[in-house]
Amino acid sequence: MTNGLAQNMTLPANWPQLSAIALGALIDDGAIDPVSLTEAAIERVSRIDPLSRTFWHGAEDRALTEAIAAHDRARKGLRRSRLDGVPVAWKDNIEAVGAPTTNGSRLLRNHLAPRDAAVLARAVRAGLVTLGKTALTEFAFSGLGFNPTMGSPGNAFDRTLLPGGSSCGSAVAVARGLAPLAVGTDTAGSIRIPASWNGLVGLKPTPGAVPMEGILPLSRQRDVVGPIAKTVADAAAFWALMSANPAPDLTAPRLKGALFLAPPEFLTEADPDVATVFGAALTRFESAGARIDHTPLPVIADVQVHADENGNSVSAEGWAEWGALISANPSQVYDNVRIRMEKGAAGFDGVRFARTMRELDELTRIYVMETAQADAVILPTVMTLPPPIKATDDPASYSEVNLKALRYTRVANMLGLPAITLPCGMALATEDRPSLPVGLTLMGPPHSEARLLRLAAAMEHFLPKITLPIS
Repeated sequence: MTNGLAQNMTLPANWPQLSAIALGALIDDGAIDPVSLTEAAIERVSRIDPLSRTFWHGAEDRALTEAIAAHDRARKGLRRSRLDGVPVAWKDNIEAVGAPTTNGSRLLRNHLAPRDAAVLARAVRAGLVTLGKTALTEFAFSGLGFNPTMGSPGNAFDRTLLPGGSSCGSAVAVARGLAPLAVGTDTAGSIRIPASWNGLVGLKPTPGAVPMEGILPLSRQRDVVGPIAKTVADAAAFWALMSANPAPDLTAPRLKGALFLAPPEFLTEADPDVATVFGAALTRFESAGARIDHTPLPVIADVQVHADENGNSVSAEGWAEWGALISANPSQVYDNVRIRMEKGAAGFDGVRFARTMRELDELTRIYVMETAQADAVILPTVMTLPPPIKATDDPASYSEVNLKALRYTRVANMLGLPAITLPCGMALATEDRPSLPVGLTLMGPPHSEARLLRLAAAMEHFLPKITLPIS
């Protein structure tokens, strides 16, 4: 073992399957050491991801330095949090001092971060170990997780399927046991889509709840940063550290008496496999004493119409950030990303942008008013199962599958709402594909993350456990 600090501690063979909180508890009990855990994680990344499609940049020296410090704190009984000593993976649009931060683009491969992003600095102060930087789609501008210019992982359950994006590497890292926790960013679904398609929990916070300093932007209006984890409890513990909020009490979560709004349009639009698994989850919740209201929410339809007509505002913001760089080097950017951003930005002037933001503020006000009586709105996270990677070959097909991936998740971003996805079951295998996870989402009013986490924790007790493809 490096530095001889963990010579008498052997990691359990199943450590990649364990939750981050379980690993933290073993560190607290003295059963495992942060150094041995970090070394094992580094070795596993090297062995499982030899082509660096999930982890683009390792941080071995930094990780071991931070693990040694966590070892010393644990030995002295001075651990800074229940996750002190647990490794975490970071999406490669989040700056880590001295390391490349590419934002998924060759054009930024020489960009070295001058400092840690604010959220990464918070995690380090809480004792988490910086394991490395993970793959994303170019400029974080896609819900599919495919990046042919820099490389990207396949779906954890089937490598021929799309992993979801843009935080593809962070989700696949957790699903395959390369990291106990990961961090993603979300502008229209980029945490929740890959979490859903890889059988994980993903939390999109309220805009402003977690600091964005040091994160390369796509949309300064909608970008947020949040956790991707195996369990709701892991996501809750990490969210509390990221947001500097008290961790929600998950010791006795209850569904009995809770009211959930499940607008029927989400079920009728969804693919049958998704609708079947989601519907079965709703039945389980009703059996546990929850109330499910299927009354339509007209404001949701209004938001979708608004998105269809004005969704290009994100393209305009992205082009304002990166358009000059892309225009100077168009051949180095994946055509489906470049063309979509160019077309979206065209004709989107300042007046239209201001009007779009004002209209969204009004839709948010209506949404909060119409849902005030409920504990949360519940819907499938993504309307489809992950499509094959080959669906990205044709520009028209790429656009179709990307819009379907984003259709449900974008609602929370447009209205500035927090949302959490958790796996609710597995769609049955067919001749063409294996059994695949389906996610459900809870949305609440701004700054209701603690409530959503408590409700999600209660739901976990009544949902089938997903076996992640960790070997």
